[in-house]
Amino acid sequence: MLTTNQSKEAGRLSFRQPVAADGPAMHALVERCKPLDVNSRYCYLILCEHYSSSCIVAEMDGEVVAMMTAYVLPERRDTLFVWQIAVDARLRGRGVARKLFAHLLKRRNLMNITTIEATVNPSNDASRALFHSLAKACGCGVEETPLFEARLFDSAGFDHAGADHAEGEHEQENLIRVGPIYSVRKTLIGRR
Repeated sequence: MLTTNQSKEAGRLSFRQPVAADGPAMHALVERCKPLDVNSRYCYLILCEHYSSSCIVAEMDGEVVAMMTAYVLPERRDTLFVWQIAVDARLRGRGVARKLFAHLLKRRNLMNITTIEATVNPSNDASRALFHSLAKACGCGVEETPLFEARLFDSAGFDHAGADHAEGEHEQENLIRVGPIYSVRKTLIGRR
């Protein structure tokens, strides 16, 4: 029997809010999804504990195979900031990231979201394509602007996520913004 936080997808994937016990599996998934920055295990525990209502995991056969960490911006309650999206290699190209968005944005606590933001590296074509696809499906715009210069990640030999980058290795991060999302097509997320 499925809870209100969980739903079946194609008989194989289930989507739900994460709990603290998912933190280690989320950390391990991100480690397998190069070139994503791997945050500390503690970070994933905190995301699961404090931000579970705006994060989502997908399971297959009891294993976390995809996840999205996100939070509502405190200063702009209509904006969801997507921190990370990770999909196991065996499921890539199957629309799992779009399904994560679809299930997440159906949640009652996120019904007022009109803008989705994230940061992307200039070379991350897959993330850029995902956000452009989301904008197209929602019938809204997408814009990308520089946000954090590469040098900000390399001071003192470490970056914002604690990842082990050599000096000068981390690219700049651009802000990508999708919105305004007012009349989302039911085929994407079924919002009313």
